[in-house]
Amino acid sequence: MFTQLREVWQRRDLLYYIVRFEMKAENKNKVLGFVWSFLDPLLLLLVYIVLVHYIFGRGGPQFPVLLFVALLSWRWFTSSLSRSVVSITSKVGLVQSTRFPLAMLPLSGIIIGFFDWLFGFVILVPMLFIFDAAFSVNILWLPVLLLIQLIGTIGACLIVAVIGTHLADLGNIIQFLIRLGFYLSPILYSVGETVPDRLMTPYMVLNPFAGLMESYKNVVIRGAPPDEYLLVGTTAAIIALLVGLWYFSREEYKLVKVI
Repeated sequence: MFTQLREVWQRRDLLYYIVRFEMKAENKNKVLGFVWSFLDPLLLLLVYIVLVHYIFGRGGPQFPVLLFVALLSWRWFTSSLSRSVVSITSKVGLVQSTRFPLAMLPLSGIIIGFFDWLFGFVILVPMLFIFDAAFSVNILWLPVLLLIQLIGTIGACLIVAVIGTHLADLGNIIQFLIRLGFYLSPILYSVGETVPDRLMTPYMVLNPFAGLMESYKNVVIRGAPPDEYLLVGTTAAIIALLVGLWYFSREEYKLVKVI
């Protein structure tokens, strides 16, 4: 079941080439080019600040930076998922003419999404000082949180990459689910300030992103340890990875014929 990842590692030079090609292709004929990787999350942040903080009067003094750290991680997941839907069908010529681990195609989208996260993190760093983030040793949890998200994202992207070869409308379905997940996850709000106590446990257990997003806010901004419900997100991520690897390995040899 882990054969795909081993083969990808053995052919990592090809994965590097695919990522580099895709990044150039995405920015081709764009005036701003890679600068948009900085502007996109920043402009999105400004929209939500105006909407939530000033129009609706919600959020505290650290709302902008709490929102931004959650947006960065959410965008990494959703952009990776959106790219993976068409990662195989958009490379029909390459898939049919060259033999290589097809898992490279959805994985390349995840790597590109992580580069976007890094660009956004460059903007986040000065914001931490502007909005008086509480720095502590808990910031060392950040790589662990990124690893958990990476594991879950790989699993989800492998699944939708296969389904996307059979279901042309999957992209539209994914976009709807992304919008739904955005409002159901603690991105525009913090759990403790919004979710009633009687609904806290079912909300945190049924939404794997809730514990992960709150953990990002805790370790990066609040100086606190990860949320106690991070275990839910970790379990969901591991299950997603195992299911994704199993499903992709079972269907990989059929994909060339399907497309």
